[in-house]
Amino acid sequence: MATFRILLPYNYSPNDQKAIRFAIDAFAGRKETSVTLFHAYTPLPTIDVTASPENVKMRSGMTYLATELKEKEEALKLVGDMLVESGFHSDAVSCVFKKRVKSAAEEIVDKVAGCNVLVLSRGAGKVTHFFTRSIYARVVTTLRGVTICVAT
Repeated sequence: MATFRILLPYNYSPNDQKAIRFAIDAFAGRKETSVTLFHAYTPLPTIDVTASPENVKMRSGMTYLATELKEKEEALKLVGDMLVESGFHSDAVSCVFKKRVKSAAEEIVDKVAGCNVLVLSRGAGKVTHFFTRSIYARVVTTLRGVTICVAT
């Protein structure tokens, strides 16, 4: 029986739901299958609020963004729970929510090391499609020896 080590980049879009559904339909219930949900977020800047009275005004905005990041991390864990409920073994599902240090494409390529299946989603609106295509193209053209499944 084949061993599947799946990387599922997740960006909270409706298209990502298609990738989740594909992974469940194709791989749930199989032994020797593991799934890593992956999201690399843009880090929040550190602002010295004591440096200027104007900087104090940014505190509430930064607090809001920090809260939003925590909510996204919790949402990623809920997707992991959904995968377990859909037939993946609880020990075989992991969530990686990390600060992005490189481009999104480079983060995905780095994280796919050790995996043999990458499940991507594709198909956004006109403006975001330009950026998505760029990430998609860089990931697909860089990887070798990995099965890439594209959910559209």
